[in-house]
Amino acid sequence: MPGGKDKQSQRTKGNVRPSSSGRAADHLNSSGQSVSFVGFGALGADLGYVPASSGLGNDDTDVSVNSEFRMVMRKLSKKDATTKLKSMQEFGSMCKDKDVEEVKAVLPYWPRIYNKISMDNDRRVREATQQAFEQLVMRVKRDLAPHLKNIMPAWLLAQCDSYAPAASVAKSAFEAAFPPAKKNEAIMFCKDEIIAVIEDNILHQTLNTLSDPKTNTKDEMEQKYVRVITASLQAWQLFMSLVPAEQRPAVQTAFKCILEDNKFWKLSKHQNPLIRGSLYALLGSLCQFLPEISNHFANKICPLLLHNLDDCEPLVCPSLWQATLCAISFIEDCWKHVSLRKGFLPKLWSVLKAGGSGSATVIYPSILPLLTKLPTEVFEGGVGFYQEFFSNAKIGLGQSKVQMSPSEVSAIISMFIECLQYCLVQLQIDSDTASYLIGDQLMILLKASLVEESPTLCNSSLYGNVVKFVQFMINPSHIGLRINVLVMNQFWSSLDNLSVRISEDCKENPTLSCRMERLVKLFVTFRKGDEGNSISETKKHIKVKFSDEETIGKDNQKSTNRRDVFENCQELDAIVTKLCVTCCHHLITSSELTSAYLQFICKMLSVYSGDEIIVNILTAFNVTSSHSQIHMVFLTEVLIPWTTKVSTSDLSNVVGLSVSMYHCCTPEDKLTILDTYCQRVQSLTALKKFVESLQTDKEMKKWLSECVFGNRMVDITDQLCQQYLKQKSLSKEDMDSSWSLLNLTLTVNQDFEPIISAEYVDKILGKIRMALPQSPQSETLGSSENQNRQDISKCVSLVCDVANNFFTNLKGCLMLKSAEELLLSIFQLQVSNNTFEVDKTVSERMQSTWVLGVHDLLKQKGSLLNEDGFLYKAAQCIKQVISNQVTTVERLRSLVHTATTLLTSMSDAVYQALDDDDDKKDNNLLATYLDMLSITMDVEQMQETSLCKARLPTNDSFVVADIPQCTLIDKTKLPLVAIHAVYNSCLLEAIPPETSLNMDIQCIINLMHALTICSTMSSSRKQAWTHSQLGQMLKWLEDDMSRHMKSLTEKNRTESLLMTLLDRSLSIGDVWPLTLNLAVSTMVHSTVLTLQPPDIDLIDMAGGFIRFEDFDNAATNTLLNIMPFIKAESVMQIIDLMVARMLSFESLSDAASMSDASSCLAVLTKGFSTMSHDNDDTRTKALSVLDVLSRWKEGNAHVFAFDSDLSQTQDYWSTVSVNNQMLSFMEYAVSHLSVHLNSSQWDFIMCALVAWIQTLTDSSSNVLHSLIVQSFCCKVSDLLSSICLCMENIVPLQIEAFPANLISEWIEFFSESAFSSLMVLYIQLLDDVKSTSELNANQDTMLRSLGTAMCHCPTRLLKDHNLEGKLIADQVTSLPVEMQTLMNHLSPMLMLPERSIQLTAFTLLHKFVGTLSEYDESIKDDEDIMSRSPPHALMDVIETCGVVTEHVLDGLKIGEVMVIEPYIDEYRYTMGYLLTWQLVLDFFKGAKAELKAMYASYLRDSNQMTCLLNHLFNLMPEIPIVQLEDLLTTQSPQNKLSSTKNLFAAEFNNCVKDEPSIVELQHLACIVYYHALQTTPALVRQWCNDQDRRAVAVIDKFTSKYVSPALSSQELQSIQEKNVQFDNMTIRVRIGAAEVIATYTVEEFSMELVIKLPANYPIGMITVDIGKRIGIAKTQWRNWMLQLTTFLTHQNGSIVNGLALWKKNVDKRFDGVEECMICFAVIHGTNYQLPKQQCKTCKKKFHSSCLYKWFNTSNNSTCPLCRNLF
Repeated sequence: MPGGKDKQSQRTKGNVRPSSSGRAADHLNSSGQSVSFVGFGALGADLGYVPASSGLGNDDTDVSVNSEFRMVMRKLSKKDATTKLKSMQEFGSMCKDKDVEEVKAVLPYWPRIYNKISMDNDRRVREATQQAFEQLVMRVKRDLAPHLKNIMPAWLLAQCDSYAPAASVAKSAFEAAFPPAKKNEAIMFCKDEIIAVIEDNILHQTLNTLSDPKTNTKDEMEQKYVRVITASLQAWQLFMSLVPAEQRPAVQTAFKCILEDNKFWKLSKHQNPLIRGSLYALLGSLCQFLPEISNHFANKICPLLLHNLDDCEPLVCPSLWQATLCAISFIEDCWKHVSLRKGFLPKLWSVLKAGGSGSATVIYPSILPLLTKLPTEVFEGGVGFYQEFFSNAKIGLGQSKVQMSPSEVSAIISMFIECLQYCLVQLQIDSDTASYLIGDQLMILLKASLVEESPTLCNSSLYGNVVKFVQFMINPSHIGLRINVLVMNQFWSSLDNLSVRISEDCKENPTLSCRMERLVKLFVTFRKGDEGNSISETKKHIKVKFSDEETIGKDNQKSTNRRDVFENCQELDAIVTKLCVTCCHHLITSSELTSAYLQFICKMLSVYSGDEIIVNILTAFNVTSSHSQIHMVFLTEVLIPWTTKVSTSDLSNVVGLSVSMYHCCTPEDKLTILDTYCQRVQSLTALKKFVESLQTDKEMKKWLSECVFGNRMVDITDQLCQQYLKQKSLSKEDMDSSWSLLNLTLTVNQDFEPIISAEYVDKILGKIRMALPQSPQSETLGSSENQNRQDISKCVSLVCDVANNFFTNLKGCLMLKSAEELLLSIFQLQVSNNTFEVDKTVSERMQSTWVLGVHDLLKQKGSLLNEDGFLYKAAQCIKQVISNQVTTVERLRSLVHTATTLLTSMSDAVYQALDDDDDKKDNNLLATYLDMLSITMDVEQMQETSLCKARLPTNDSFVVADIPQCTLIDKTKLPLVAIHAVYNSCLLEAIPPETSLNMDIQCIINLMHALTICSTMSSSRKQAWTHSQLGQMLKWLEDDMSRHMKSLTEKNRTESLLMTLLDRSLSIGDVWPLTLNLAVSTMVHSTVLTLQPPDIDLIDMAGGFIRFEDFDNAATNTLLNIMPFIKAESVMQIIDLMVARMLSFESLSDAASMSDASSCLAVLTKGFSTMSHDNDDTRTKALSVLDVLSRWKEGNAHVFAFDSDLSQTQDYWSTVSVNNQMLSFMEYAVSHLSVHLNSSQWDFIMCALVAWIQTLTDSSSNVLHSLIVQSFCCKVSDLLSSICLCMENIVPLQIEAFPANLISEWIEFFSESAFSSLMVLYIQLLDDVKSTSELNANQDTMLRSLGTAMCHCPTRLLKDHNLEGKLIADQVTSLPVEMQTLMNHLSPMLMLPERSIQLTAFTLLHKFVGTLSEYDESIKDDEDIMSRSPPHALMDVIETCGVVTEHVLDGLKIGEVMVIEPYIDEYRYTMGYLLTWQLVLDFFKGAKAELKAMYASYLRDSNQMTCLLNHLFNLMPEIPIVQLEDLLTTQSPQNKLSSTKNLFAAEFNNCVKDEPSIVELQHLACIVYYHALQTTPALVRQWCNDQDRRAVAVIDKFTSKYVSPALSSQELQSIQEKNVQFDNMTIRVRIGAAEVIATYTVEEFSMELVIKLPANYPIGMITVDIGKRIGIAKTQWRNWMLQLTTFLTHQNGSIVNGLALWKKNVDKRFDGVEECMICFAVIHGTNYQLPKQQCKTCKKKFHSSCLYKWFNTSNNSTCPLCRNLF
């Protein structure tokens, strides 16, 4: 293939090696030719003269260039910017690292490279070039001199590069190359070359000469041209600055040549601002450095600059104005070359009106210098020029863009005031003009700043500049000037009129406040300067600078000078006084104080502190006083009344003014003022501000400890408490101020003493304690429901802040009784937090407060644990709350945290004291307080056990002596014994181990006892999870117990624990035997105990068998619970004792003897179950016990509760108890000794079972309500289940070992008698369950046992049931009445909340649902029926559960998994939904092909199948792999999936007694999906094809990975194992290739079909390949292949079903049956019908469904062939 990489190109004959540039170079060297240089054009595309390989010539220069340098310089000739950049960086590194001589060898070739690349288009390349050049310069130094003329022009241009980093590096290289004294010499040495390059660039170079149009774009060419011209102009300017002054005439001639060319001046019209800006900067330098040339070309320079002042381009403006100032300064008769009125002034007015067009900060500082250079004739003509100039400046100031920039506003204002000052002082103007400038310009501007809505002028530097202007004008050195006097007189007069007019005119104006604030700012600026007024000045002067003392002194001197100037300014003081009096008159005449006037007076008095102002204000208020007391009188007569009238925002000004007046008084007057202020000021906010402002005052410190302030603070505290007690209303401001004053009052001074006396501290603390909500001392406090939560939180928070501050700062404060009571109140408040709610942060603040108080308390007080102390009361408080007010685990955790924090705080304080002083050591303090905090459990634990007795009769490890009084479990509160146990346990963990001594053993015992009670109360996991509080308590108990068990590492501690438990179990009984069992089993499974319980003889530890001789209830239960953990010899001894005791029972006539018999049977059953069943001795003894029971039936028949109502039985509890134990023993015998039972023993067991079932039926009315009947029902059901399992699984395998007629008797008599009664009882119970809101644990256990037994009911007995008839109106069904009744009874059970009921109903329905389709076969030939529903009883359940499932999974996409927790309604409805679908699929699977088509049509049209599949992909886990044991054991909701067993390959665990789990529901979803693929593949395939692309990908990936392998394997193995055979077709399987081969033979015809299963079977399409065919036409063959593909794709069945259908179709074709001319098949692919609808014209027959589809799609009713009406 031409151009292919593997194709060898042709070579010249004899050339057997590929070309190589390296060998070519070697060949040149070896040829002896001297190839020294390779020539390149000077300014062409290449860089010229780069040395090549040296060869063998004698050129020393060639040899001296390092080969690496040669390679790098060749790379620099490349056009790629990246290549040049990397090469230049490499060149710089080599210059730095290589030897100096090697670097010097490069110098002859560097200038051309540098001249070219220093103007490269890529700025990165230019920067790298300058960096490399800098390295080169630093290495070669003086050796650069011979090449300087070639390199200097480009070097100078590089320093003016528009890319700043490149220019900076070039300047750095220039500084490194030449000392300061040598720079001028180097420049002059190369002046001709520099000027030549500049002239060439400016006058001769163009876009096309600087760049190659072929390799550069137009934009790149334009950019380079602009960059070269700009750099040339700037380099010219730089060159002039470096040329010494005495040598400048030598270069004037060369410059004149350039300036005389018109092309140079045309640059001023260039569109690019960089070129124009560089040109203007150059002209300014020409005027500065070469005035002769500038004067020679003045006729061009001056108009060019002065007539273009309106060029406000940011890049041009600075250079233009700088050049303009240079021109008017250095060019003589500059103004003669321009037109002032027509050319210059219009441009200037345009600039002023535009406000600088965004460049005001650059332009306006230059206007004053420009103004000073204007010719005098400009100012002539009256006020015309001034009016134009200043009016245009104000217009520019008003521009919106200017207003948005504080810096530009500041620049314009500074120019305005400076130019105004210049015009007034420097220009000799007349008085009229001066009056105009002051009145019509300056005052108008000031007025605008005061009255305009925009605050721009007010916030600018205007006031500061005006003050500087006035300061200059009234300066003693200037005041003598006549014009100055005139100006200042008019200024003060105008300012006075303006201020008064503004204060008068805006009295009713809503902008009064704003205008008065601006007046304040103006007059404050006169006195304090303009600090902070100018934003621009602030920004401008923010610099990092370290001030020295001299600078600070200058600044202070400057500020002092300004104050001195205005300190005695009578005009200013008069204006301020007049304004203050005016404001006072307004305040007097108005009904309420106006904020603006009040603020003005306060601010002026704080700045202008002259007595004259105060005297005038007092006069306005008609108050007289001596001069020495005016401040006190003003404060008491004016300011104090104002505190009650002003708003909160103005109060600070009044208080600040009061403080100022206070400082002006004598010490005696100060004390009087303080008393008066404290007594008369009603505003607490004012009092707070006043006191805070004077904290450091000497008189204030003394006064605070006196009675006036103390009593006032007590009153304030009382008011605050009344507010929280809802007896007095305070404003929010007063409340905040009250708390602030309290916080301030309870602080300490520098000597850590309270600022008020202890007497008042005690009173205040007592008042504060009363304000706390729900404080025990606050009996008048209302209920928490009536309190505002926000107020409570704030109150508590502020009290905590006050207390925290008090405890921290005041030494010995807790010696006060009130302080300790406050501490206790805060603690009680947190402990009693259930009566009100506060934020978490407030609760944490409370805790930190009392913890701090506890630390201080332990440091300050003795007798810590007395009954009157805090610690004792705190312990009693928390114990009382825990015992009476705990209802949730969360509340208990909070209280436990509080208690442990208290104990930890005490522990920390004690150990800190031990570190400080060993004499204070007290080892018993913590232990004593721990005992004080702990709760003794002797009484409480005995009262708690009645709650759990109701569960014990169903426990095989416990025998109840009498019927418990409490039959229902109280789940409304947590067990008190558990609360106390975890509380004591957490306390024990909070202190050091050495303090707790041996208390941990008792703690473990209490935890185990509580865990036993809680476990018994929640014996099923449902009780734990539905009652979340109990479940959390169980988890807490288990965690605490596991932590404490780790301490039992010593044998004596383990024995001590077991001895205690054994003693309590044998002496007390109750639930202690179960606690003992828990302890021993925990030790057995512990990984930290070195001593295992099996090594301990529990019998010997208990004192031998003598301790069990009484054989009371406690001893019996102890034996039952320790038997699994004692030695086998001991167990045999116990069995022997119990067997002997059994034989001794002759008459069981009373309750005591029956109780003994019950206990013996319980112990025997437990003992035999723990022993090996292969032991003949054990087996013999067990059978002898069974014989004893048989003899009891003859001699003590009354013991057996046969055929009677248990509620009517005398001594019914004893009777039921012994019957329960007999049932348990018989169950053991059937389960473990069935092979060894003889015929009479079997008869005895089965007869007794039937009789007991009859008793249960007779007692059916009490099954759900009587604990006795429930326990009896459990035992009967368990025995029935064991017998059924034996008959189903054991007897058929060892039939010869059992009695001959055992199976037949069971089937014909016993099972029928048992299940016929039990079925009616079970259905009756379920009807009662539906009306029960929630089942208790006993009822749940009973239903599980009963359901397990019902699952063994034979199918025939189900169908021949004797249930009441149950039919539903309008229910369409083809089932017989008996079957429909059974369906209507069992189907609703799938929706009940109990898992056991759901699985029982599913198991029973599963037994016969697959045969129900037989009753629909009568309608399969009815062509009018296209679809048919599965049993309506099942579909109703699907619809009901489907609604809930749809709601739960709503919004989830396919592949998004929802995890549903057990024990909630969503779980049970989803479980019922999936179980019912499993039954529907079983029903579908059992139907014939014709009926399958109808059912599939119904499921498709009703959308039920689509909903199912959508739901399945929201329920199945993403990774359906779990541990195998997870499928067989009860799972909690926290279990996660792991990786061992595929859920699709595992059998579903339908054990009725198990608990529900997340894994179970996910497993069930996987099973339903697997069966759906197996039973209805066509429906699933069609659903998958209807999904979007993302969903299809998810479905395909999941199915092919987890389902298809198992399903394909099962399908192929099924075909192979069944060895399916047809009359004329054989089927073979290739499992490895996943292929099915079918060979069809008819007479001489033969054909072979190969069916290949896809990897995603059955989602993917099955392919059919051609095998061998004999005697069949190709067309017919293809037709049949298509038909087979269609059958396999669209039929809901297996591959064998599809092949059978295809075979039937081909058989009909060979039999002569014509094909349907629409589908070209004899048998229809979905409904399996033959063509029956015949056209009367052409006589062709069609399938009815095909014809129906034809009519619908063609929109006419004509024959498909002849087109006649059908």
